[in-house]
Amino acid sequence: MLIGKRILVASLLALLVFCFSAPATPPSKPNEYESIVRHLRTKYRAKKVNIPFMWLARFAVSVVRPAGVKSFSVTLFEDLKFSRETLDKEMRTVMKNSFTGEWSSIFRARSAEGQQAYMYMREQGKTVRIALVTIDKENAAIIRATFSPEKLAEFINDPKIFGISLNETKEVKKEETPAPAPVPASVPLPAKNVP
Repeated sequence: MLIGKRILVASLLALLVFCFSAPATPPSKPNEYESIVRHLRTKYRAKKVNIPFMWLARFAVSVVRPAGVKSFSVTLFEDLKFSRETLDKEMRTVMKNSFTGEWSSIFRARSAEGQQAYMYMREQGKTVRIALVTIDKENAAIIRATFSPEKLAEFINDPKIFGISLNETKEVKKEETPAPAPVPASVPLPAKNVP
């Protein structure tokens, strides 16, 4: 009995020594999304807007996977405080530093009113990840999505969710389609100009 207690105490002591002497793992580099969010919050003092029931929509998409979408995220910010003159240059720098070489810049647009949009894409096997950042006056949105291009193409050709067609056109049988009326022979055709 005394030997069992000594073994237990020695084991606990060894466990504590290993827990506290293990080297701390360095913090991992934040992903693209976290880098952009941190930049918007710190540089432009943006406030995140909570979207009601977003968790439910994300869960439903992860289960149903409509149009090949496997996951998505929408994050909104308001009350951005920035200089219009430097915003585009700052955002390009942040995007360049946030997105690794595996990401491709799809487009970058800036309107005369100062609205800006940046879109990046990355292929991962049979899926594609996109990231879209838009900034408009005092608001910003970050949208991320992962989807299957093959499933998206199938959905575009035949839009169905749970087997229910979303196509508004109704198929008409060929027998029910009336034949076009014949053109009367007495109607003159327009003359062609011959040079």
